[in-house]
Amino acid sequence: MNNKMIGCVSAMTMAGVMAFGGFQVPAMAATGGNDGVVRFQKVLEMQKAAGASVPDVTYTYTIVPGNGIGATATSPEVKPGVGTPIVSDVSYTNTDTITQQEVVKTAAITFPEGTFRAPGIYRYVLTESANSNTDITDVDGNVRYLDVYVVNDNVNGGCKIDASVFTEAAVSPTFSGDKQAQYGEKNSEITDAYQTYELSLDKVVEGNMGDKNRKFNFTINFSGPANTSFTFGNELITLDSNGSGSVNLQLSHADAAAEITGIPSTVTYTVTENLNSSEGYDTDFAVSKGTGTSQAVAKDEAASDAAKVTAQQQTMTKADNAVTVTNRRVAASPTGVMLSITPYALSAGLASLLGALFFRRKKLS
Repeated sequence: MNNKMIGCVSAMTMAGVMAFGGFQVPAMAATGGNDGVVRFQKVLEMQKAAGASVPDVTYTYTIVPGNGIGATATSPEVKPGVGTPIVSDVSYTNTDTITQQEVVKTAAITFPEGTFRAPGIYRYVLTESANSNTDITDVDGNVRYLDVYVVNDNVNGGCKIDASVFTEAAVSPTFSGDKQAQYGEKNSEITDAYQTYELSLDKVVEGNMGDKNRKFNFTINFSGPANTSFTFGNELITLDSNGSGSVNLQLSHADAAAEITGIPSTVTYTVTENLNSSEGYDTDFAVSKGTGTSQAVAKDEAASDAAKVTAQQQTMTKADNAVTVTNRRVAASPTGVMLSITPYALSAGLASLLGALFFRRKKLS
């Protein structure tokens, strides 16, 4: 038996039967391995981000020793963590594939060789860094307590990781009847949720001269996080490396509102109607956010570009945005034409009346 094995066995004996002897590692918690690595999952939920690409975001982690817990008649000893384990970062990008409305990544906690010199249960506290994306929210906390089960390595000598348990609270494991470790609620996942919003554009035509069958042309320009994508029908709108992108569409009065989904709250947009002012339409823009009432939006009719009417730039915010563009064209009846016809009509009527009287008189005579 080599020195490493002697050290492990001696430590095991000193811990006592009550602390660890005959105690079995948790059968359902074997996320550790003989390679000195413990793994956990990072989950990004996309249920509230229909039509969106995965956001570019990176999570980093810190891991420190947790507090030890003394052995009792019903629970084993838990030792403070030792050594300097290393936790890998988790990065999401816009090219990641969404599966069943979520994206799952695996992170690794590596314990360098020689970290553990005696069997036992070692506790660590794992903390996930906050991220700067305001559309991502924490679902189940960013702290996990990690208990690493270390046993004798009868093949290679020394000690090895046999199992691990992640919990959301610093609980004390208890003995079951067959000496299995009981933790209650375990959670080896850290979950966040990503939420995006919808922009809709509706076309209204009013006035006795408004053409309700015409398709009016629009351009929507977007600015936001680089490489972000959102969806218009079957079309993917992708912002370039500078965070700029656009979409062209056509709408008539009878068409349903166009809907663009998966837009982050920080994205700004401007709606431009490509309409020549010489056609005689008055154009108004109104925007409603969430369940709020619509508010008129100022427009810019540049003299240098009379064929475009653009609403002032808007920010999505954390709400669905609904834009209504109303075109109104009215023409009054030409009253001057009626006045010019009336005298002739009266003259013709009088002439007819006089003619009838003349022929009647002649017939009587």
